[in-house]
Order: sequence, then structure tokens, then C-alpha cells
Amino acid sequence: MNRRTDSRHPTAAPSRHRAPGSAFRPLETVVLFHVGSLLLLASWAFGGGASWARFLLTCWGSLSVLITAAAIRRRARRDESLRQPLLWLVPFAAFNVLVLLSCLNPSFSERVFAGQLLLAHTGADHPGLPSTAHAATSREHLWLFDAIYLSCFNLVLAIRRRQALRTLLLVGVGNAVLLSILGTFQKLTSDGLFFGRVPTPNPRFFSTFVYGNHWAAYILLLIAACLGLLFYFTRRAPEGHFIRSPVAMGLIAVLLMAITPLLAGSRAGTVLVLVLLSAALVQVLRNLRSARQNSERSHVLPAAGLILGVVLALGGGLYLGRSAVQERWHDTEGQWQSGLLNERFKLYSDSWHLAAEQPWFGWGFGSFDKVFQLTRPRPLEPNRQYEHSYLDAHSDWLQSLVEVGFVGTALLIMLVVGPLVSSHKLRYASALPAYLLGGCGLILLYAAVEFPFANPAVMIAFWISFFSAIQYVRLSARIAQRGP
Repeated sequence: MNRRTDSRHPTAAPSRHRAPGSAFRPLETVVLFHVGSLLLLASWAFGGGASWARFLLTCWGSLSVLITAAAIRRRARRDESLRQPLLWLVPFAAFNVLVLLSCLNPSFSERVFAGQLLLAHTGADHPGLPSTAHAATSREHLWLFDAIYLSCFNLVLAIRRRQALRTLLLVGVGNAVLLSILGTFQKLTSDGLFFGRVPTPNPRFFSTFVYGNHWAAYILLLIAACLGLLFYFTRRAPEGHFIRSPVAMGLIAVLLMAITPLLAGSRAGTVLVLVLLSAALVQVLRNLRSARQNSERSHVLPAAGLILGVVLALGGGLYLGRSAVQERWHDTEGQWQSGLLNERFKLYSDSWHLAAEQPWFGWGFGSFDKVFQLTRPRPLEPNRQYEHSYLDAHSDWLQSLVEVGFVGTALLIMLVVGPLVSSHKLRYASALPAYLLGGCGLILLYAAVEFPFANPAVMIAFWISFFSAIQYVRLSARIAQRGP
């Protein structure tokens, strides 16, 4: 009787075991599609650099509000704790309040001069409160930031299986490899985006990205994700089947992506990729040593493959990108001789003085290019000579201080520090989330001397990597605490 009863209900016990994950699968699918499509759209639409692309990303990302509401409602109906993720949204909400209040207290007003509509600094009505140079610009930047952040935050609210996060990362890595191949052939055969069909305003473009340094930041995050996945699949690769395992494909993907910062002429991006690959090599050698000591399955072949991949990446990148390397080398020599590096330090000094004038709340979100003219005014002549004036501070950290002050910058920092500190589960981090967080850390370091977060595709890739790592660790901790 027991055997016959079991045959009628063969899936009863497994269904109870998978109930939490399977109940969220429809919502997981929606979140994965929404976030994944946001990343793909941004990467192919010039990195989100075009105004129409930014608007499209903003509109599509705004669907995250409905998804967030659905995820919160689902978790509330299941009596699951929402305290921790909602606490992470407190600095996000506070940042929105700060920016929206600044839009009610503009410090610049529009004036017409010689038929041109210009902004004049007239001072805010309430100097002690948050203010902005241009309310429409601040609202536009806030809308895009909210759409991207909330879309990626839904990974924490809705994803219940680590496999779903790995699937999302695999899609991102596959897309990055395709863009790398496109960019490599494009660099060697044509001049212009999409094989010369679209003229580029910046001569240092790569693949679909208008600015090579933005591409370098984007591909760095995807290389980090690929390395994390590579170590994950290495542990599960069947012995003696290395060539047919995902590890071999992962090494090829790393090779194809790693050479692109050299081809793009990104000096800092190349250095950061080398740092990331060096960390991976160190971990491979440590795993190899541990495997020998414990008499477990040898890691010699994966180690040799990764080392060979790094050597091929360096050699291939230097060969294919020799013209770009020579050009950037001559540029560096010229910058030293002409004092252009001193000009960069002067830019940082001027930006810091602007930040010191409005230290608490800044001059307004997204308003750097407008308020910087207070320090370096542009001539009104239509055919003016080139002047050292900038649209960005070439330092996201410094630009944040100029735009939103110390208060707004502290709130932005809390968006990262809050989940890292309050989760208390980083001890469960495996190689995959560790590399994701490592890539995010390198981008934050890069943001001290460049402006990667001005690019929507980089911003999307950053928050996907960050929240994927956080949720992966939380799910791993849940499994470890539950036991077999």
C-alpha cells in the first residue's frame, strides 16, 4: 500500500522542498527579463550615451516601480520579513527628497542674451536649503538614476534562486563577448560606430560605446562576472572533460573581453583589467596548491588554461592594438610636455572650490556643466577658440560633492555600504559574489579619476553586479543555515 500510494504522488515531497522558490518563479522571470533587457538595450544603444537612448532607458526602467510593488506585496502575503531590504531604501528615498527639494529652490534663472537663452546665477531664494542650478536637468537625472537603481534593487526583492542570478550574469557576459567581437573587428576594419554607419563625436570610441573609457569600465564589470562564473563552473567541471565544460568557453570569453581596453586606448581600463586578472591568477595558484595538499582533483589544467589566456590576451591585445597603444603613448608624452596633466589638477582644484561654496547640499544634481561656468565662463562668440572648459569633473566622487554636497554624497555611499554592512553574511561569499563585488570596488576606485557613472550602461552593469552579489550571498547563507 505504501508503495502504491507513493507512486500516485511521486512529487509530493520534492514540491514541498521547492515551494519557496517555485512560488516566485513568475516574478523572477519578470525581473530577470526587465533587468536583462535594460542592460542589453543600454549596451547596444551607444552605451546609453545618446539623449534618445537615455529617455528610452528611463521609460523602460520606470516599470521597476510596479515590479517593486508586486514583490513587496508578494512577500507581505507570505509573511516574509521586509525590514532589511526596506531599510536599504531609506537613503535612496532621502536622496530623492533632497533632489526634489532642490528643484523647488533654483539658484539660476533663465535670461535671453543676443537671442540665446542662457542661465544666470541669481542665488536661491532660501540659501540654507537644497537648491539646483536647473530644476529640469536635476529631475531628468534623478528619473534615470531611480529607474536604474530600483530595477536592479528588485533582484534582492524577487530573486529566490541562485541559478536565476547566474542566468542573468551569463546573459550579460555573452552580450559583452558579442560586443567585444564587434568592437574588435570594427576597430580593425572601419572608422565609426557600427562599421562606419554612424559617425562618432569622439575619436576614442569602441564597439557601440561613444567613449572608450566608458567601454573599459563596462567590460571590467563583465570580466569580473565572467571570472566568478568561471570559478563556479571549475568546481563542477567533470574530471577529464575540460574541453567540453563551460570552463573552456569561459577562458575564451575572458580572452576576447580582456584585450578590448587596449584596443579602445584606455590606459586606466587596461591597468584595472590586469589587476583583476592578476587576482584571478593568484586564486588559481592557491586553489592548485590546496588541491595538491588535500589530494583532491588537480587544478593544473584550469590553472594552465587561465595563465595561457592571460598571456594570449596581453600578446593579442598588444599586437592588434599596437596603433592605439602607440597613439596613447605619444599622447601621454605630449601631456607631460604640454602640462595637460596640470590642467587636470587645475580642473580638480576648481571643482573642489565649487564644492566648498555649497558644501552641504551642492549646486544641484546633474548641474556640473552649468555651475562650472561660474569658475570658467565660456565666451559668447559662436566661433570661439577652444577653451579648457568641461562638461564633467573627470572624477565622479568630486562631481558628486559639487552637485549634491556632502549630505547627498553620504546618502549615495550608504546605498552601497548599507547592504554590505547590514547583511552580516559576507562570510558565505563564494568566488562568484566576491568577484562581482571586486569589480564594483575597482569601478568605485576608477571613479576617483574618471566619470564611469555618467554612462547609463556602466551604471546598470554596476548595480546588477552589486545586487546580484548581495542576493547571492544572502541565498547562500540561507541554504547554509538550513542545512542539507
